[in-house]
Amino acid sequence: MAGRADLSRLIAAAGGLELQEVSERPVHIGEFGSPGSLPVLEHENMKIAQSTAVEAYLSSIAPKFASLTPQQRAVDLHFCAIKEDVLAGLAKELFAGKDPIKIVAHLDKWCSVIEAILPEEGFVNGLEYPTPADLAVLNSESST
Repeated sequence: MAGRADLSRLIAAAGGLELQEVSERPVHIGEFGSPGSLPVLEHENMKIAQSTAVEAYLSSIAPKFASLTPQQRAVDLHFCAIKEDVLAGLAKELFAGKDPIKIVAHLDKWCSVIEAILPEEGFVNGLEYPTPADLAVLNSESST
């Protein structure tokens, strides 16, 4: 299953942004606005937590995504939020319930939603390259 920071890594790589990852948990993780969960991001004097906030911020500073319109950014965030719902429900069933019927039902529900809003061909925002929306689909798919 994809980890909570995997989409952030994909966004940075596809967006032409270099990340410096630290493997140890910050001592004062509360400064990031997190009770203890990862990922967290520190950039200059800003510290934030929450996957979708980190993903949005990275896509906003990534050189490859600099020309995205507000509408394209909204679509990207929509797909990032869907990814969070997919992964949260999947994790709940895989780590707690382990009921295969509920796992399949969860995936069926979300796959039909995602398929309904994907273009017939090409990338989600209609560009010649993938944006965070496409990467979120890839991230979700790699978890199923």
